[in-house]
Amino acid sequence: CCGVLLLRNTVLPRMPLSVSPAEWDLPAEGVRFQATDGLWLAGWKVVAAPASPWILLCHGLGANRQDLLDVAVALFRADYNLLLFDFRAHGESQGAVTSFGWREQRDLEGALAFLGAQPEVPERPYGIFGISMGGAVAVMVAARDERLGAVAVDSPYSDLEESMAHHLKLLYRLPRTPFLLCATSAYRLRFGVWPRQMSPLAAISKISPRPVFIIQGGADPRMPVSEARALFDAAKEPKDLWVIEGTEHLGGLQADPHAYLVRLVRFFDSSLKR
Repeated sequence: CCGVLLLRNTVLPRMPLSVSPAEWDLPAEGVRFQATDGLWLAGWKVVAAPASPWILLCHGLGANRQDLLDVAVALFRADYNLLLFDFRAHGESQGAVTSFGWREQRDLEGALAFLGAQPEVPERPYGIFGISMGGAVAVMVAARDERLGAVAVDSPYSDLEESMAHHLKLLYRLPRTPFLLCATSAYRLRFGVWPRQMSPLAAISKISPRPVFIIQGGADPRMPVSEARALFDAAKEPKDLWVIEGTEHLGGLQADPHAYLVRLVRFFDSSLKR
């Protein structure tokens, strides 16, 4: 049953951390803090300049915070302070189950509370950069939390239910009817909410007047470019969409690291350093 497939995929192999920030010349401090539902999460705090803005970095499904070290280096060199952390059931954080964006919002809320409690962190808006699932979480939390003053995301899903339908067909060659109902019902039984309640598409308009920058691979089979365009259309100004032609899921950085990082830094400079 596709419900069994879904539940199996909520318990993923945990990718270990194998790279130290010191190997990237990042002066990172290991930190632990609680999600707003109590789970303990692990992260790195990187201070470039105490008075500079802070940016939170949110990894994707099945990865961990080391996945964003290359982005972290570019932002650190641009004088941004950083918080990278592992979502629940990833990296060194507690938890055994991922919910693809529902409970992970509690993780980001906990990261925001942690930063707000640090005496050296200035009271000014934070930036956030999230990829794939982390991007979807970033949009949904930013829609209701004005502490996030600039939102950049790479390849988020626009709606979890629609993404589930797409992946049923992509990975298992299963049609939408009747298998999507089976999968969404299993999710509802497991997490107490329907997947359609995880909808960056429904949330993104609430971020304005804070800026949104959406990055998308033009040949992404997992998160089709149509989803990014729908998110962009639903967002209000200021907003920007960058479709990187010929790249697959999260492939833009690897395709042209310099162009990718320059454009990302430029977005945060124009949004947070005004």
